[in-house]
Amino acid sequence: EEEEEEEEGGKGEGEEKKSRAQKRMEKREAAKKKGGAPDKEGDDKKSEGAKEVKDMDGPKPDAPRCLGVVLADGRTVRADSESGAVISHLGFIPTFVRYVPDSVRIEHGVPRGLPALSERKPLMRVLVGLKGAAADLNVTGADWYRLPNARIARDSVDELTGEVKAGTIGSDSSSSSSSAIAGEEDQGGDDEDKKDLEATDAEGGSKAGAPHHKGKRSRGGGKSKFDAGVSWMKVSFPSAKDPSWNDRHPGVTTCVVTVEADDNFVTEFDTKPKVYSIHHKRDGGAAQRLMDRVMRDLNDNFPQLEGKAEAVELLGPHRAGLSHGPERYAARGVRADTPYPGLYVGGSELTVGDSASASNVGAWLAANAVIGYGFVDHLF
Repeated sequence: EEEEEEEEGGKGEGEEKKSRAQKRMEKREAAKKKGGAPDKEGDDKKSEGAKEVKDMDGPKPDAPRCLGVVLADGRTVRADSESGAVISHLGFIPTFVRYVPDSVRIEHGVPRGLPALSERKPLMRVLVGLKGAAADLNVTGADWYRLPNARIARDSVDELTGEVKAGTIGSDSSSSSSSAIAGEEDQGGDDEDKKDLEATDAEGGSKAGAPHHKGKRSRGGGKSKFDAGVSWMKVSFPSAKDPSWNDRHPGVTTCVVTVEADDNFVTEFDTKPKVYSIHHKRDGGAAQRLMDRVMRDLNDNFPQLEGKAEAVELLGPHRAGLSHGPERYAARGVRADTPYPGLYVGGSELTVGDSASASNVGAWLAANAVIGYGFVDHLF
């Protein structure tokens, strides 16, 4: 008896669904005859489906397939039309903002979350040739970093009341020393940043129609300058990492100091995503002042290198990929496969950091995406 009741209930529900479907069809037919709009509920479902396809992760069914790469000299390198793949290690912003054709990007979009991200400020490197072996200079192959936003807070005690005042974690970007440096630079600086600059690529030439051409330049409280003792800095000794270096180049040590570019060399554009334009006409005076501050900072942190520099050269600015903010790791589109079939992204932006090991892991992820491997494939 219970089974019969359940069957009757199932029939009743089926009839109810059928009647609702018939009513919906009748409404549509009536709307068509009257020349009115079709059923709104059906339209909403269609629009939701279209939105899901547009915002989906990975290749989009209607997006054009990437067939190759056009080089700077005009040559074209093609992949197989059906099974071939193009892997870009240039980074997400150069790949989709500067090299994907504007018409294609506007119609089919970019990886999900990319417009909310920011380009990391371009980097400059000071190459230093030092007199003396690594052992004599007491330097190792370990990299040295200064992270301003991770500095330990220094508490102070009021001498009269004995009250402890909590210090600030990290550095104050509006410190008086930074303001003084900016003032010195402004007095003898160049007028490059006062003009409308084209957003150009570091490797040469502007990209017509790139979105950041139309973006507004960010206006802060003043120029951002490298502040000795405060700003982010990385110091490495590449020759100390090479066991055979002393046999090939005895009595010489190499040093690379990496810092963020001053505003004399780059301009930030408040676009989506935020990008930087690199000034290709470098002001010699600003470059020399930057090298002087960097070398002074290097000698303060490594006093044994004082007077040992035999050659100093400034390189850059060089693009540094996506900013290492929380938004980068929350963006679902930062992955090896892209909305365009046949186009994949590799490199350190898929992982954490900008090291050689991160690039290797990014290449491994890109290779797995091309082959079609997933998590389950690596379990067996």
